[in-house]
Amino acid sequence: MRKHVFLIFMIVNFIVHSQDIHFTQIQYFPLILNPAMSGANFALSANAIYRNQWKSVAIPYTTIGASVDGRIKKSPHGHILAGGLKFFNDNTGDMQLKTNDISINLAYHLNLQKGHKLGGGVYVGVIQRSINMENGQWGNQYNTGTGIYDNSLPSNEAINSSNTIVPDAGLGFVYSYTKNEKYMRGNENIRYNIGYSVFHLNRPSSTFLKNSKDRMYMRHVIFANGEFGIPNSNFSVAPLFVLQLQGPSIEVLSGVYAKYTIQDQSHYTGLKKGTSFSIGSIYRNRDAVTTNFVVEYDSYAIGASYDINISQLKTVSKSRGAFEIFLRYVLPSPYGPNNSKSRI
Repeated sequence: MRKHVFLIFMIVNFIVHSQDIHFTQIQYFPLILNPAMSGANFALSANAIYRNQWKSVAIPYTTIGASVDGRIKKSPHGHILAGGLKFFNDNTGDMQLKTNDISINLAYHLNLQKGHKLGGGVYVGVIQRSINMENGQWGNQYNTGTGIYDNSLPSNEAINSSNTIVPDAGLGFVYSYTKNEKYMRGNENIRYNIGYSVFHLNRPSSTFLKNSKDRMYMRHVIFANGEFGIPNSNFSVAPLFVLQLQGPSIEVLSGVYAKYTIQDQSHYTGLKKGTSFSIGSIYRNRDAVTTNFVVEYDSYAIGASYDINISQLKTVSKSRGAFEIFLRYVLPSPYGPNNSKSRI
């Protein structure tokens, strides 16, 4: 019964006030964080991410995302024009609530001075949603005389359509700083991003109900992430902070990774590839504590995380939250020498 209550609550919450998806390893799916992240850190970046949530509570909520972004043109003054493409698919619960989101990004980064860049980006796209109303259980389907549920009774729900497509748009800004860009492993390496973005500027419709004017709340995101090398060692630390505001909902992610460079890339032959291992933990306010692992090899990275549920739902979930895994490919290799041509 508690599982059914949980599912009904989540579905009704979506129909009335839709909220965006979230990822624990959100920095590895950068275009959902800020459209200005297109081309901000790499000449080319391709990312894929998968999340499986609430398996212990009900039918798992699964989300798959993919993005690619890159630098299109570099001016003589070092300014950068970049573009990107983002897609995710989200499947939720017994009623097969599905969301497909696809968007195109465009960004421009001003080269302020050595290591300092200020970028702005916009995105436009579409959001497609569908729901299987036949799998729902509604109040009108409970026989008032017997108090027994009867799915043969009409739901009397005023549904306009079980499939909707709406336009979407947003923008963002990011400040990036890099010191000692030549090698990521550099003991005095410093790099970080600080940004602000707003999604759903046009407040697209978020309901399946007839005669309803409910629209998606704008999602405001403030974030900071980076990596700071510890001099005279193979270690670095990578902190993360994300604040997301969407209507009455507030999400805060804060955490840190400890990174150990196992092998630096050979500077001339390239025969030895840079390799590192990271472990970290992220706290999501009033919801979960996560354990995260990341392995990097040359231009490739793979990482996984597990959410330990600490909210009131832990009574039902038994503290089991979500499993997440990501893959990333970037050019140039973060461990290789700084080749300005490859960073156009």
